[in-house]
Amino acid sequence: MAAPLRLLRTAACCGLGLLVLYGSAFEVTADPADSPLAIWRDIFARPDTNLAAIPAPQWNPVTSAKVDLGKKLFFDTRLSGGTKRSCATCHQPERAFTDGRRGASSLDGTTELLNAPSLLNLAWSNQLFHDGRSKSLEDQARHPIEHPGEMAGSWPRIIERLNGEPSLRAAFRKAFPNEPEVTQKNILAALATYERALVSPQSRFDRFIEGDGTALTRKERTGFRLFVGKAGCISCHSGWRLTDDKLHNVGTAFAKAPRGTPANGLIRTPGLRGLSSTAPYMHDGSLPTLERVIEHYLDLDQGDLALSPSLVRPLRLSENEKSALKAFLSALN
Repeated sequence: MAAPLRLLRTAACCGLGLLVLYGSAFEVTADPADSPLAIWRDIFARPDTNLAAIPAPQWNPVTSAKVDLGKKLFFDTRLSGGTKRSCATCHQPERAFTDGRRGASSLDGTTELLNAPSLLNLAWSNQLFHDGRSKSLEDQARHPIEHPGEMAGSWPRIIERLNGEPSLRAAFRKAFPNEPEVTQKNILAALATYERALVSPQSRFDRFIEGDGTALTRKERTGFRLFVGKAGCISCHSGWRLTDDKLHNVGTAFAKAPRGTPANGLIRTPGLRGLSSTAPYMHDGSLPTLERVIEHYLDLDQGDLALSPSLVRPLRLSENEKSALKAFLSALN
């Protein structure tokens, strides 16, 4: 059955393959100093990211008052059981809202947790966590607060603590004028709103996509052509956030994976914005550098039938090509 299965999987990725081949055929002949082709400008175009344009549920629209309250709560240790942790413990702004650890630090010091993912640009995401189990930021915010190995918070105790501060009660009234109470629903709504407002700033890559062919260096432009062509990264990392928001098996070893790793090996594609600040990489933090990430995809076992279809193709890159690809990825900051 191996051969028929492989044929089916190969056929399944033909659409992506045509896109990659299309990009490769045209980009290779382009002058490196030229601005990107119209197809790439369409695919990677950055949307309006002003506060009023950020997508949100109808019942929880983004407002500046709600963002301000959510930011206070994000850094507030009273949301944890022992008042020693906050959301920012594992999601530090200076690290693109990651923590620089292979696996997030657990409250008890022994529980193995997954790598803390970046929180940038999640307003446009349709599934959250490494396994995609949450479909909204309001639901996502609840899990780490309640998780015994992360914040171990108790909602009655959290609400009691926050109600004890008059200025915070006033902030809730301003953020939720129709329902001004300090409640679990409002706490999660404010946290979700703050996280929606965590949008990566415009980068040199954005200027390049807008038509400024000089915004990237020659080496970075070569890396971009590899990204959308020979290397095939665009198969999963498309759109302005450079993620398809889908679940894929990318050949990561799961035999000794931390608790919470999906049994089926399917992991949500992470966005690549701010990439140089989010090491180590992969859901389990197993790859410490971008060089190691590139080597991982070069070394995939093509006989592994669990791999996602877009990865079923031998990939060979020269040292210069690997260096150029890394240079492009680094330009996404």
